[in-house]
Amino acid sequence: MSGIPLKPVYTWDDLRGLSFPEILGNPGAPPYTQGIHMQRKRSLQFAEAEKGLRPVTKEVKQMNALRKALVVGIVVSISVSGFMLVASKGGEPKTLKVAVITALSGTGAEWGRGILHGAELAIEEVNAQGGVDIGGEKYRIEVVVYDDKYTAAGGTAAAHKAVFSDGVKFIIGPISSASGLAMQEITEKNKVLLIADTWAREFLGPGKPYTFRVFMTSTQAAPGLARWVKKKYPHAKTVVTVAANDASGWSVAEDYKGAYEAAGIKVIAQEFPERATKDYYPVLTRIKGQNPDIIQECAIGVGAAALLTKQAKELGIKAPVIGGAWIDLDTFVKSAGGPEFAEGYIYPVVFDRNSKDPKIVEFVKKFQAKYGPNEPMTTVDPSFYDGTRLFLKALKRAGTIDVDKVKEALEAIEEFDGVLGKMRWTGKETYGINHQIHQSFYVAEIKNGREVIIEKVE
Repeated sequence: MSGIPLKPVYTWDDLRGLSFPEILGNPGAPPYTQGIHMQRKRSLQFAEAEKGLRPVTKEVKQMNALRKALVVGIVVSISVSGFMLVASKGGEPKTLKVAVITALSGTGAEWGRGILHGAELAIEEVNAQGGVDIGGEKYRIEVVVYDDKYTAAGGTAAAHKAVFSDGVKFIIGPISSASGLAMQEITEKNKVLLIADTWAREFLGPGKPYTFRVFMTSTQAAPGLARWVKKKYPHAKTVVTVAANDASGWSVAEDYKGAYEAAGIKVIAQEFPERATKDYYPVLTRIKGQNPDIIQECAIGVGAAALLTKQAKELGIKAPVIGGAWIDLDTFVKSAGGPEFAEGYIYPVVFDRNSKDPKIVEFVKKFQAKYGPNEPMTTVDPSFYDGTRLFLKALKRAGTIDVDKVKEALEAIEEFDGVLGKMRWTGKETYGINHQIHQSFYVAEIKNGREVIIEKVE
């Protein structure tokens, strides 16, 4: 630090007595290597006026005032070791940018919007209270939103703009494993904190210390769901998995394969259609020929899972379709073509929207007040409401916006009581680092177009 005292607000009184030539040199004066350079002819006029060789015109006076203002700005910048400080007026809160990178288009948009919804609701709450108290100063959180289009290329582009153009150090999202893994090439190297979803196993690890996952994945859900399936269908001996042909799909399929084999159900085939698939008849025709007892859908997307379920019924397949991820009920039923085609679909869910728990009732009320009663709500929405609040709690505990200190504060939170219940960090045994949130979940089934909670799975 330079030792020069800083003031919250600078006025023209602070500029009096400053000499531009003494501090920076005359612009335009030979050998034209000093100062802030303007067009040469005009610069010589100002330089000569400074030296008394030319009358001091109104234009020269205005330019001198501008020069002095620039000098103050430069001195202030230098005094904070190269960081530009924007002082707030009279106790107003400072601003901290937080990025939300998620799928707002593409096949994962139904889930991706949930990240944005959850983050917005949590941040609006804290901003309404004057901001986050960080080290005795109030910070309002500014949300900067980027659409990664549920692709790796979109994730790279969004992270590059957020980190290098917008100077963001904290990112909420993404939902896509392909996007998240691509983003980590930027975020980890540049010490940017990532509060994400994504289901790929390799997303977490000791070599990725700035990444946290605040959402239960198939790695956590698959074992419990497979055990439940074995209990529900005790005579089931075979299963076929259907997963998208990308990083996320491969990872989820591997989780369910291992979980079913551990539960004593043999995986006889694995199908990997492209995410853009609209016609699942060829895949389902092969599956029908293999005659499995169970079809395990592995998070191919809400609309895609609905189509798969509908087309399986149309082909007369009797095996139940078990979902691998959370859905929005209304979207699923509509995409399936009506309640009769959605009937019997079974899936995991960490959020019982019909619960009478006051915290859930309040969250649903806030959600509908902001987004309307017709906006789809999935498990992602409350999960990232809780996840964002967890991050904001770490900011307050850290008492600084230093990324390493915030990371340490986040790791140190042993338990967090959110809308979805009590949560804690886990993952050391599976990923080598405790950056995975732990939650219990429910098994739900669609009956007559409604979501019916069947059983809680710890």
